[in-house]
Amino acid sequence: MSGVVRLLAAALPLAGLAGLWALSDHTYRQGTEWAVPVEGYDPRDLLRGHYIQFTYDWPGLADDTAGPPPMLCLEGAPPALARVSVPADEAALADCAYPLRAQGADIYGWQGLMRGRLYLDQDRARALDAVLRDPDQRGIVTIRQREDGSFTPISIRFRPLTPAERAARDADSIRPAAPPIMAEPAAGTDE
Repeated sequence: MSGVVRLLAAALPLAGLAGLWALSDHTYRQGTEWAVPVEGYDPRDLLRGHYIQFTYDWPGLADDTAGPPPMLCLEGAPPALARVSVPADEAALADCAYPLRAQGADIYGWQGLMRGRLYLDQDRARALDAVLRDPDQRGIVTIRQREDGSFTPISIRFRPLTPAERAARDADSIRPAAPPIMAEPAAGTDE
């Protein structure tokens, strides 16, 4: 009998771990996939692992939004994201078919709707190094959005910039800089 008890004692923790893994995998695969444009890539940081960090470029979100929004409503026909809006409150978010919420426990905390990161295996990271540095490429991250408003970035791909995106980028790069601020001469000097 002691052999059976030992076998059960060894098998029970393994069965528990297998169950937790299966539940985690099942949860990860649930949800709606969306293609979200991103910008501001930070190539992998070898001290932190093989991650690419980026900023979400949510279509329809005004650049003058005061601080990171705590929630967003995705609009469109998945995976094509037409635009996002910022719900006024929880009641408005409840009416949203595809809600996203910032999660304070995530790596970026309450800024999680604005910034993201994606793990890349070593071979894929090497292949993306050149693409990340190409200013004529647009990054598109696929996220999986769940009913509770949480989401996970699952992959990244790149496409050439459209003529409109190229024109906007070029217009931003030739916009004149503000004139330099000249220091006032100190009192009592002859300038």
